[in-house]
Amino acid sequence: MRIFVLLSFFTVSVFGAIFQSSNQAPTPNFKFEYPEANWELLPSRTEKTEAQLVDKNMAQQTLVTIQRKQSDEKYHARFHVVADSLEKFKDSKTPLIAQYQKHTVDFLKSQRFQILSVEPVQLPYIKESTVEIVANQRDFGLKFKQVIFVYEGKAYILTATTRTEKFNDYRNEIKPIFDTFQFVKETKK
Repeated sequence: MRIFVLLSFFTVSVFGAIFQSSNQAPTPNFKFEYPEANWELLPSRTEKTEAQLVDKNMAQQTLVTIQRKQSDEKYHARFHVVADSLEKFKDSKTPLIAQYQKHTVDFLKSQRFQILSVEPVQLPYIKESTVEIVANQRDFGLKFKQVIFVYEGKAYILTATTRTEKFNDYRNEIKPIFDTFQFVKETKK
């Protein structure tokens, strides 16, 4: 069993706070800004739930989660950073981002999500091709914006989820989180 230690550093930023990961091996370190007045870091779980023990071979790994401090109808808007294995994609003729996009959309549809849009976007600090997916999960009254891209042999999924009716209200809080996401190269001492 691997336990990943998550250390974070916080400094003041234009948007409130900066989350910066470290010691995330085998994933590279990253950082993003978020509005600290309204959002908070959720502690990473080191204990395993029964479901996690059953599915311990899951390829996805949640690296960090922040949530809106104030809930809406008992639901806190959230932002997650997830890394996923690309080992299941064997088609060498199709770019990995295209394969991962198809996989993601197919999965969401199988979970009864209504796909509202799928389009290429460019995050300011990510050079790789990125795709934005906006979807609605009517069963739970949730809407989310997801940006996916491939970096250093892994797929990364940045997801902001809100109550459907609050999605536009939180747009100005969520946009800077996506726009400031970047990988941090370690400097040699």
